[in-house]
Amino acid sequence: MRYSETARLLVAELDLRFPPAALAFVDEPPPGIPRTDTVEPSSCAFWRRAEEKVFYAAAEDHFNCPLGTMVMGLPLPEAQMAQLQDAVGMMCGLSYVREEEVEHVPKVDRASTGIVYGPLEQFPMEPAAVLLWLTPKQAMVMSECFGLMNWAAGPAGILGRPGCGAIPIALSGGRPAQSYGCTGMRINTGLPEELLLMVLPGSVLGGVSAELDRIREVHRQMEAHYHERIASL
Repeated sequence: MRYSETARLLVAELDLRFPPAALAFVDEPPPGIPRTDTVEPSSCAFWRRAEEKVFYAAAEDHFNCPLGTMVMGLPLPEAQMAQLQDAVGMMCGLSYVREEEVEHVPKVDRASTGIVYGPLEQFPMEPAAVLLWLTPKQAMVMSECFGLMNWAAGPAGILGRPGCGAIPIALSGGRPAQSYGCTGMRINTGLPEELLLMVLPGSVLGGVSAELDRIREVHRQMEAHYHERIASL
């Protein structure tokens, strides 16, 4: 299934408010893909722009959020590393982040010098990850598609701060990761408060169609069952 078909399937079956966005880590600017010409406050701000068009953002384009730059596996020069330390110190001082957490903040293992972003429907290369903004109901359907809700195996939790940490978690685990989203992510993306983030690693896209069809049918049957029960009372 082509990425365009996968994107249309996700939008139609889940009734998504925003189109799926994709990203890929690269070692050099890809030919034919324009570099971003706007200044963004964070890595996650690029995600919303990626719903509209394909573009490339170099490592330095992410430097306004040193923490996000680190999480995305991009190189941080000395000046930005000092900014990161200051930012983390501020968060710990506010008790927003515990000091013992700092060394465990996830980051993408793959070293790269930039990232290609864009709508999944138009994405010109194999995506490393796909980003979905979901309601709790939509998240439940997708979680069941990928076995995240499985008491026998131990259900997967939902992450919080930093919101971008869901990307390395999804990539390293090979299965979707979810995040409520941190304060910075919600402000920088303008995300409606009723939506949360799900990150699909590119490796699972091939199985989306069959599983989504199956789970949606299961939910339709369960909905009919509960409506019938209520009607019979």
